[in-house]
Amino acid sequence: MPLNKIDITFTAPQETAINDAFADINTNFPFAQNLTNDEKKQYPTIDNSRLPYVKRTVEIHAVNMPSLVSGFAGTLLNAQNDWILHGQIENFKQKLLSLLEKLTETQDVAGAELYQFMLEVYRMAKAAAANNVPGAQAVVDDLAPLFEGQGIQDAPPGS
Repeated sequence: MPLNKIDITFTAPQETAINDAFADINTNFPFAQNLTNDEKKQYPTIDNSRLPYVKRTVEIHAVNMPSLVSGFAGTLLNAQNDWILHGQIENFKQKLLSLLEKLTETQDVAGAELYQFMLEVYRMAKAAAANNVPGAQAVVDDLAPLFEGQGIQDAPPGS
Protein backbone atom coordinates (compact mmCIF):
# COMPACT_ATOMS: atom_id res chain seq x y z
CA MET A 1 0.00 0.00 0.00
CA PRO A 2 1.44 3.40 -0.92
CA LEU A 3 2.37 5.60 2.02
CA ASN A 4 -0.07 8.28 0.96
CA LYS A 5 -2.33 7.52 -1.98
CA ILE A 6 -4.59 10.51 -1.34
CA ASP A 7 -3.07 13.87 -0.53
CA ILE A 8 -5.83 16.29 -1.41
CA THR A 9 -8.97 17.87 -0.03
CA PHE A 10 -12.01 19.33 -1.68
CA THR A 11 -11.51 23.01 -2.36
CA ALA A 12 -14.02 25.35 -0.75
CA PRO A 13 -15.73 25.94 -4.13
CA GLN A 14 -15.89 22.16 -4.77
CA GLU A 15 -17.37 21.51 -1.33
CA THR A 16 -19.90 24.28 -1.85
CA ALA A 17 -20.83 22.98 -5.30
CA ILE A 18 -21.34 19.44 -3.96
CA ASN A 19 -23.46 20.67 -1.06
CA ASP A 20 -25.44 22.86 -3.47
CA ALA A 21 -26.01 19.84 -5.74
CA PHE A 22 -27.47 17.90 -2.80
CA ALA A 23 -29.65 20.89 -1.94
CA ASP A 24 -30.79 21.04 -5.59
CA ILE A 25 -31.77 17.37 -5.44
CA ASN A 26 -33.86 17.98 -2.33
CA THR A 27 -35.44 21.07 -3.87
CA ASN A 28 -36.38 19.14 -7.00
CA PHE A 29 -37.76 16.19 -5.03
CA PRO A 30 -40.47 17.82 -2.88
CA PHE A 31 -42.66 14.71 -3.05
CA ALA A 32 -40.02 12.45 -1.48
CA GLN A 33 -41.46 9.97 0.97
CA ASN A 34 -40.05 9.23 4.42
CA LEU A 35 -41.79 6.16 5.81
CA THR A 36 -41.72 4.71 9.29
CA ASN A 37 -40.72 1.06 9.63
CA ASP A 38 -44.37 0.12 10.12
CA GLU A 39 -45.40 2.05 7.00
CA LYS A 40 -42.67 0.32 4.99
CA LYS A 41 -44.18 -3.05 5.89
CA GLN A 42 -47.56 -1.98 4.47
CA TYR A 43 -46.27 -1.48 0.93
CA PRO A 44 -45.48 -4.38 -1.41
CA THR A 45 -42.31 -3.92 -3.42
CA ILE A 46 -41.49 -4.46 -7.06
CA ASP A 47 -38.45 -6.70 -7.12
CA ASN A 48 -36.92 -8.12 -10.29
CA SER A 49 -39.33 -11.05 -10.32
CA ARG A 50 -42.41 -8.77 -10.22
CA LEU A 51 -41.12 -6.03 -12.50
CA PRO A 52 -41.98 -7.66 -15.87
CA TYR A 53 -45.55 -8.36 -14.73
CA VAL A 54 -46.05 -4.79 -13.55
CA LYS A 55 -44.56 -3.49 -16.80
CA ARG A 56 -46.91 -5.61 -18.94
CA THR A 57 -49.90 -4.60 -16.84
CA VAL A 58 -49.19 -0.86 -17.14
CA GLU A 59 -47.99 -0.84 -20.75
CA ILE A 60 -50.19 -3.52 -22.33
CA HIS A 61 -53.07 -4.98 -20.34
CA ALA A 62 -54.52 -1.80 -18.84
CA VAL A 63 -54.09 0.04 -22.15
CA ASN A 64 -55.71 -2.70 -24.27
CA MET A 65 -58.45 -3.51 -21.75
CA PRO A 66 -59.34 -0.27 -19.95
CA SER A 67 -62.47 -1.91 -18.56
CA LEU A 68 -60.17 -3.83 -16.18
CA VAL A 69 -59.08 -0.57 -14.52
CA SER A 70 -61.60 -0.08 -11.73
CA GLY A 71 -60.11 3.05 -10.23
CA PHE A 72 -59.89 1.32 -6.84
CA ALA A 73 -56.10 1.18 -7.11
CA GLY A 74 -55.85 4.38 -9.14
CA THR A 75 -56.34 5.30 -12.76
CA LEU A 76 -54.25 4.22 -15.71
CA LEU A 77 -52.72 7.70 -15.75
CA ASN A 78 -51.77 7.29 -12.05
CA ALA A 79 -50.16 3.94 -12.87
CA GLN A 80 -48.32 5.33 -15.89
CA ASN A 81 -46.97 8.21 -13.80
CA ASP A 82 -45.88 5.79 -11.06
CA TRP A 83 -44.21 3.62 -13.71
CA ILE A 84 -42.26 6.57 -15.13
CA LEU A 85 -41.32 7.78 -11.63
CA HIS A 86 -40.21 4.28 -10.62
CA GLY A 87 -37.86 4.13 -13.62
CA GLN A 88 -36.54 7.65 -13.05
CA ILE A 89 -35.78 6.89 -9.41
CA GLU A 90 -34.09 3.61 -10.33
CA ASN A 91 -31.81 5.55 -12.67
CA PHE A 92 -31.02 8.09 -9.93
CA LYS A 93 -30.45 5.31 -7.37
CA GLN A 94 -27.88 3.61 -9.59
CA LYS A 95 -26.00 6.90 -10.00
CA LEU A 96 -26.17 7.54 -6.25
CA LEU A 97 -25.03 4.00 -5.41
CA SER A 98 -22.03 4.45 -7.69
CA LEU A 99 -21.25 7.79 -6.07
CA LEU A 100 -21.75 6.34 -2.57
CA GLU A 101 -19.30 3.54 -3.41
CA LYS A 102 -16.72 6.11 -4.56
CA LEU A 103 -17.27 8.23 -1.45
CA THR A 104 -17.04 5.23 0.86
CA GLU A 105 -13.92 3.78 -0.73
CA THR A 106 -12.18 7.15 -0.88
CA GLN A 107 -13.03 7.73 2.79
CA ASP A 108 -11.74 4.22 3.58
CA VAL A 109 -8.40 4.98 1.90
CA ALA A 110 -8.10 8.31 3.75
CA GLY A 111 -8.98 6.52 7.00
CA ALA A 112 -6.37 3.81 6.38
CA GLU A 113 -3.77 6.48 5.72
CA LEU A 114 -4.76 8.25 8.94
CA TYR A 115 -4.49 5.02 10.90
CA GLN A 116 -1.03 4.30 9.45
CA PHE A 117 0.00 7.85 10.34
CA MET A 118 -1.23 7.37 13.91
CA LEU A 119 0.64 4.05 14.19
CA GLU A 120 3.88 5.68 13.06
CA VAL A 121 3.45 8.57 15.51
CA TYR A 122 2.78 6.04 18.29
CA ARG A 123 5.85 3.99 17.32
CA MET A 124 8.01 7.12 17.29
CA ALA A 125 6.54 8.31 20.62
CA LYS A 126 7.38 4.96 22.22
CA ALA A 127 10.95 5.21 20.97
CA ALA A 128 11.20 8.83 22.12
CA ALA A 129 9.73 7.96 25.53
CA ALA A 130 12.28 5.17 25.92
CA ASN A 131 14.93 7.86 25.43
CA ASN A 132 13.27 10.23 27.93
CA VAL A 133 12.21 12.82 25.35
CA PRO A 134 10.00 15.30 27.21
CA GLY A 135 6.29 14.96 26.30
CA ALA A 136 6.69 11.66 24.46
CA GLN A 137 5.32 9.56 27.35
CA ALA A 138 2.15 11.67 27.37
CA VAL A 139 1.59 10.76 23.72
CA VAL A 140 2.19 7.07 24.47
CA ASP A 141 -0.18 7.19 27.46
CA ASP A 142 -2.88 8.84 25.36
CA LEU A 143 -2.66 6.35 22.47
CA ALA A 144 -1.85 3.16 24.42
CA PRO A 145 -5.47 2.25 25.34
CA LEU A 146 -6.15 1.52 21.67
CA PHE A 147 -3.62 -1.31 21.79
CA GLU A 148 -4.54 -2.85 25.15
CA GLY A 149 -5.29 -6.55 24.82
CA GLN A 150 -3.63 -6.82 21.42
CA GLY A 151 -0.60 -8.89 20.58
CA ILE A 152 0.70 -11.95 22.42
CA GLN A 153 -1.06 -12.31 25.75
CA ASP A 154 0.27 -14.10 28.82
CA ALA A 155 -1.68 -17.23 29.73
CA PRO A 156 -4.15 -16.61 32.54
CA PRO A 157 -3.03 -18.05 35.91
CA GLY A 158 -3.98 -21.66 36.42
CA SER A 159 -4.41 -22.54 32.76
